[in-house]
Amino acid sequence: MKNEKIGIDVVKNYIKINPRTSFVVTAPNSKEKSTESDRNAYIYNVIEKELLQAGFDVKDRGLYNEVVSKSKDINYSDLKKLTGTDIILELVKIDNDVTYYTNKWYKKSGIPMIYKYGEFVLKGSKIEFKFTLIDGNRYAGSYTFNYVPCKEKRNDCRCEVAYKNAPSKVYPLLSFCRGNTSDNSKAYEFVSKDEMEEFVKFNVRRMIDDIKGQ
Repeated sequence: MKNEKIGIDVVKNYIKINPRTSFVVTAPNSKEKSTESDRNAYIYNVIEKELLQAGFDVKDRGLYNEVVSKSKDINYSDLKKLTGTDIILELVKIDNDVTYYTNKWYKKSGIPMIYKYGEFVLKGSKIEFKFTLIDGNRYAGSYTFNYVPCKEKRNDCRCEVAYKNAPSKVYPLLSFCRGNTSDNSKAYEFVSKDEMEEFVKFNVRRMIDDIKGQ
């Protein structure tokens, strides 16, 4: 599954003219004054941290949502004045339970292997971003990133399985470039919080470099 970017020239051009562009990170269909109660709050924090480190101005999510909730008929011109926000970065979709199938695995020695008698069920992730330029309520582009397990190998990371007593005790030991010390006595059910955090951080940095023209 390939990553995707659509129509990002609008946001690129805006940032080129306004290096200190202000962002607010919003969740899909958020009705709360704060996204902290959301189970994905740690992801929003990661995104905001990366935006700040890249030199952007990041507005408070809670304040932004409060202004929106109190002003149902507010127009975008007023919204910009009240919140000081230039661009809304919305997480359109967050999914850490994307199913993939593979018959490839690695021995602990690093030797790649093919399992001839079936497939391993692995879990990956998908995250989708959308940019909206508040001035004029203009769509400013979108990115979709996919974490395909056992495919992206960086920093000597690889997909390993315990191959003793296969196939009854063959379990994937997945890692998003952090190394893995998890117990391999249980089947892998979804992408862990640590893996998801690294996945989001890595791709937000890629996204920021792209919109800044780096």
